[in-house]
Amino acid sequence: MEGLYHVWFSTKGRKQALEGELGEDVRQSLVDIAQRAGIRLQEVEIAADHVHLLVTLSGAQTLSSAMHQLKGATSRHIFLKYPELKSDLGHDSFWQKGYGWRKIEAAEAPAVKYYIRTQRNRPQRHAG
Repeated sequence: MEGLYHVWFSTKGRKQALEGELGEDVRQSLVDIAQRAGIRLQEVEIAADHVHLLVTLSGAQTLSSAMHQLKGATSRHIFLKYPELKSDLGHDSFWQKGYGWRKIEAAEAPAVKYYIRTQRNRPQRHAG
């Protein structure tokens, strides 16, 4: 499943939990996990309640396997570092089930990178 993918996923219940230190910890955790797993993250942006990634997969890597690793390991890391979050979120899961994705062509990468980088500048469509 080689290719370039724009991927996005949300916190459980779209809780606005990814601000400040927690958001930075999630970002660093995603980068570290990807590096260890050989997943190439070209872009990462953390918004209040969701994440956007630009991921390059090669060889036998699959998007489902990469996302399972990224979401599972960040969830474990965050709950270990912030155990109170389980009760704050009211869930044993940090992330919603599933994720959105779109395979993109290399020529689209600059526009998608810009879109991802400017996430915080957009009004939230799912607020409420």
